[in-house]
Formats: sequence, structure tokens, C-alpha cells
Amino acid sequence: MSLQVLQKALEVWDLQVIPLDSPEAEPAQIDPQLENAFICHLQDHWFCIRKVNGEWYNFDSLYAAPEHLSKFYLSVSLDSLKGAGWSIFLVRGNFPKECPLLSSEASNGYGQWLTPEDATRILTACNSKGESSVSPGRKKRRSGDPFPSYAEAEDEDLKAAIAASLLDSFPAMSRSEDSSSPGDKPE
Repeated sequence: MSLQVLQKALEVWDLQVIPLDSPEAEPAQIDPQLENAFICHLQDHWFCIRKVNGEWYNFDSLYAAPEHLSKFYLSVSLDSLKGAGWSIFLVRGNFPKECPLLSSEASNGYGQWLTPEDATRILTACNSKGESSVSPGRKKRRSGDPFPSYAEAEDEDLKAAIAASLLDSFPAMSRSEDSSSPGDKPE
């Protein structure tokens, strides 16, 4: 997806995308917590950091649930992403004032929202099971980058898929290799 496509899509919702390094976005560079949303882009991966009901969340699809960000960590994350080569865009316009937190209130077309406690519980559950809060195969991070590298994640996913397909294709071979000792001769 290109920036132009994103801009056109957001215009429908009366939202505009502004590069964070532009003069128009200077106040957001100084105090990002006064804004409502940022869109981050690197290679083929896009995600948003958004304020919902006064709290900041990282809505990266690589995570099992939205990640809560403190006001301090919001600034640190944006600076780190910029330093790692991510393009960051400020999103301004008419955002919904409140988002429904209960599933019974979610019939307004925005989908179901998690409470901050729900998001934390999901991330904690993933971590306590020995899983990452990041989707499988997406654990590597670049130095100084608080978020996983999309290219590295694709490499890990590809390796996992190849390994799984080899196991499916040659199950008898892998069992016979496991049961034979190194000195055995094939029959």
C-alpha cells in the first residue's frame, strides 16, 4: 500500500496524514501525547499508535493484543522508530470521542474493543505460556527498535513453514532416522 492510498482511505473518515518531520507536525514532535494517532511504516509493514479513551496503545498486528504505552514510552517509542528508519505520520481530524469498551456497546460499526485490563491479560497470558506477545516467528528485533523487523519476521515464518512442510512430506523418514542408531546399516 502506498501513502497516497492511505491518505485517500482516511479522507473518507475526515482524517489527514501528515509526515511527523514536517513543519506542520512540529508540536507533535515536541509533545506527542497531545495528539490522537500516529501511523508507522517500514518496508511493507504499517501499524498505528492510537489514543483510545485517554490511553495510548500500539495496534501492531504482529502483537497478540494492543500494547498499552505510557506517555513516556510513547515518546521513547516514536524516537526509537524514527532512529531505526521507520516513517512516522501524524493523523489529525475528527476521531470518535469515545470508543465502546463493552461488547454490548460495540454495535456501532467500530468492532469490539478490549479494556486495558483485557489487553494486559492477553499479553500476560501469552508471556506466561512461554509464547511471545508477538505472533509466532516474530521475535527478532533490531538494535534500538522497540518493534520487530517485518523482513526478519517473514524470514522466520518462511523457515518455519518449510520445516513444517518437510515434516508433513517425509514423516516415515524422520521416524526411521530417529529410531536408527548411527552405526546401523540401511536394509
